[in-house]
Amino acid sequence: MVLSSGVCSADNYVGGIPLTSAHSGTVSGGVYCDSYYGMGDQEAKASNTIEKTFTVPDNANVEWAMLLTNVYCGHMQNNYQGKAKVDFNGKNLGTETLNVPYTYSYNGGNGHVQVNDHVNRVTSDYMMYYDVTGLVKAGKNTAVVKTDPLDSSFDGRIRLVTLVVAYNDGSKKTIWYQVNRGHDADSYYSDDEMNENYIGSTAFQAALPEGSSLTDSKLTLVYQASSDGAYAFNGNALSSGTPQGTFSGSNTWDVKDSLKSSGTNTLTYDRTASFYKNVLGILTAEYTTSSSGDSTDDTPADNTTDNGSAGDTTDDISSDNTTNDTSSDNTTSDVPAGNTTNDTPADNTTDAKSSADLGVQAIKVSHNSAAKAWKNLVNTVNVTVINNGPEKAGSFALELYSEGFLLESKPINGLANGATEAVEFVWKPEDAKNYTLRAVVVPGSTINDANATNNELSKTQEVMHNGYIGDKPLETYLHGTVKGNIIYDYGNSSYVKVSSGDVYTAAHSLSLPEGAIVKYARLYNFWTWSATGSSGVIPSMSLDFAGSSLTPEAEYADQKGWGQYDYPTGTWAYNVTGLVSGSGNYITTVKNTNSDAENSFCIDGIALLVVYEDASGKETQYWINEGCDAVSTMSSSGGLTPDEATVKIAFEGDSIDLGNVDNARLWTTVQSGGHEGIALKFNEMSISGVYDSTPSSNLDIDEARDVTSYLLSQNNEAQIIAPSVTDNSGDYMIPSSAILAVSYKSETTDDTNITDDTNVTDDTNVTDGTNVTDDTNVTDGTNVTNDTNVTNDTNVTNDTNVTNDTNVTNDTNVTDDTNVTDGTNVTDGTNVTIDTNVTIDTNVTDNTNVTDDTNMKDDTNVTLKVNIIPVISLTVSPDSLDFGTVSPGTPSESLPLALKNNGGISIKVTAEVHDQENGPFATGLLLDQNIWSNYSKVLAAESAETSQAQLDLPLNYSSTGQFQGTLSLWAEAA
Repeated sequence: MVLSSGVCSADNYVGGIPLTSAHSGTVSGGVYCDSYYGMGDQEAKASNTIEKTFTVPDNANVEWAMLLTNVYCGHMQNNYQGKAKVDFNGKNLGTETLNVPYTYSYNGGNGHVQVNDHVNRVTSDYMMYYDVTGLVKAGKNTAVVKTDPLDSSFDGRIRLVTLVVAYNDGSKKTIWYQVNRGHDADSYYSDDEMNENYIGSTAFQAALPEGSSLTDSKLTLVYQASSDGAYAFNGNALSSGTPQGTFSGSNTWDVKDSLKSSGTNTLTYDRTASFYKNVLGILTAEYTTSSSGDSTDDTPADNTTDNGSAGDTTDDISSDNTTNDTSSDNTTSDVPAGNTTNDTPADNTTDAKSSADLGVQAIKVSHNSAAKAWKNLVNTVNVTVINNGPEKAGSFALELYSEGFLLESKPINGLANGATEAVEFVWKPEDAKNYTLRAVVVPGSTINDANATNNELSKTQEVMHNGYIGDKPLETYLHGTVKGNIIYDYGNSSYVKVSSGDVYTAAHSLSLPEGAIVKYARLYNFWTWSATGSSGVIPSMSLDFAGSSLTPEAEYADQKGWGQYDYPTGTWAYNVTGLVSGSGNYITTVKNTNSDAENSFCIDGIALLVVYEDASGKETQYWINEGCDAVSTMSSSGGLTPDEATVKIAFEGDSIDLGNVDNARLWTTVQSGGHEGIALKFNEMSISGVYDSTPSSNLDIDEARDVTSYLLSQNNEAQIIAPSVTDNSGDYMIPSSAILAVSYKSETTDDTNITDDTNVTDDTNVTDGTNVTDDTNVTDGTNVTNDTNVTNDTNVTNDTNVTNDTNVTNDTNVTDDTNVTDGTNVTDGTNVTIDTNVTIDTNVTDNTNVTDDTNMKDDTNVTLKVNIIPVISLTVSPDSLDFGTVSPGTPSESLPLALKNNGGISIKVTAEVHDQENGPFATGLLLDQNIWSNYSKVLAAESAETSQAQLDLPLNYSSTGQFQGTLSLWAEAA
């Protein structure tokens, strides 16, 4: 069984090297420690040189010394390449090539990367340490660390240069000491992504002689962080300080009252900000004994286990004393050389059981790249087993239980002494709650495992619902058939933030065919980012349409349901059938009625849908689907894949007569679209690039797409699929509306011998209309070749160019009688070439018995048209900014933002940043060289200007990695 101290071996997300003993001993002088703390005086992505002078006491006789330095590469995982040259007192200790990538433990990394025997990498830092015992002298000593980039991304700033010296000075003091070295990280990732609060620890094994008297004890700690950690020594809290450098510092405490003179003394440490590293701990204990002539209490001065000396890995331990005073020819504890199996004959092993201590080391749960477990999704449970030896283990089984029920048992075909193996299980929990997972090792019949206490391990795992999955298909609100058509119009609506008391206005200008009758009309209010302060809430709003106050007929909403920026988004639908009478302008106003000054929501746009009947239209079968399904594949989505972030839209119901289809069109609306990687599928059709920010990225509408070739007779289905996270970082989007319209061809090909052709909509180009008894109300009879014996041709709207119209009672020689609704019995219509001088005779219902219609007065209905521009309308391009790789203290390049005022008044533009807590954009985004919160620009009506955006992070900014945020620009009357 392996024994270890501390709460946890390392940060299970990013990894790290816990502090262990590098050297211990007893001296008659003391232990010196001093440091250079960086990085604010250095330039990123450039060559840097730090020279530090250390002043060791003048009368020091050096017993042991170590130089340690840390260099920042610029990224927690990427392989940004550089080199470091380290000199001490004029001698080169090493020129190190720093060119290895780093992988977080959670993603399969080893917890650190060992570059060589004295250089390692943990996250963004390379640590180098050297034994300089033979180089240190009393008085002034100089260390020089120089870094040079090998690529354009390597940062190269030096965080820390530390010298530790144990020395004798003839003072006859007796001081026991232990120096612990490591590279132990503590990050917020383990808390946020794994629900594990890592608290690091390191142990000091005190060995003061029995009967000695403790006179003093000091504990020194050297760390790397922008904020000091929280500490306890043997369970007693220690005070925290302030870092001496931008990202490094040290503390020294008096721990005499807490020290255990023999046995284990434990220091625990925990982060207080996002990131923290502990690199060095030094514990000293000064004591006296009754023996006055032996200041070292017969303890060898070099009783060490130094693993870090570049040139002296044994720390002066003699080669004949490596087995605790056992002679060099007796290295097997008096077991005869030919009997290495503890007196068991070498040839008597066939039926013997192997002695192996099997244990469960860790249980890690993830969903793809995220350390999360999601309800109703397939999650991965990775169980690590270890063989603590002393022998190889034969076959055994590993079982995984959830809430006491066996999920699966997997066979393991043996495990070498000291080896570990990660075994992967799949787990699909059905409820959102805390589960108890338990992994159990079941030793096989050939294993003698005397220690069963570590054969199992339990873990409490939180399971949540991820609102970013495609779990809310768009529902069919209305399905039917109309002889007419469909209009789907977004008017002049645009993306606007609506704060408490603010009013949003949108206008729709409809143009319907003459005589069209509105069958259905529906208004859609697409809203998002609804919050009070930083808490997501369902919005409080009132809506007026065409002067009438309305309440939603249907409300659809969705939200993430976990983590930061858990804000709802929605689609509210209103029945406006009775308010849309025909062509004209229709105004919508939305007011935020929440009285809390910190409340706001954003409107992505307003859309108006009209289904109308038209006597001249085609028979059209339609499906109107609506809803709200927020999906995401971005890095903040919890590891969702495109398959999991797919929104499905089913068009079910009546069958479609494929043989008579003229065309099929599909409208889809995606809030927050604007990503070319979004895929649209319709049955066998699959295309991308259709959501191209038209009319805007906030309300992306793919209009009237021709899907005729892919139409099925029944059960058609559309899908909107988010892109992979590897495709331009994935996307967050909200499919909200889908309309399928199928129009049919005319069913009439020949109207010969039709007894009654009343109300035929279109009789154009009929080859033979002979013997049509009654052709009343034929809308268009143009170019009828032979219309002989038409008894009654009353109310023919257009009978121009009739070749043979024999026996027509009253239509004599009228060359152009177009648009006369009823021309029967026109007394003076003979030989009239054209109705000259009729100023406007439009829409005359009945012109019967008009003696002379020359010089008639004007009774025309005048069509009114106007293009109304919004009072406030702002467009910004581009819709994304990529600042590339940025180092704290070094501003990014400036990127242009083009602002255009499309409205009719001057506007004032202000900015708001949506970012994670202490995120880089909230911290350092500059607009026109001012922090974003102070940005303000006035634009005249229908004018354009350009602002410059830049990211400038302060030197003490500690977060690293890749980040995404949102910049919102708000316009109000100037």
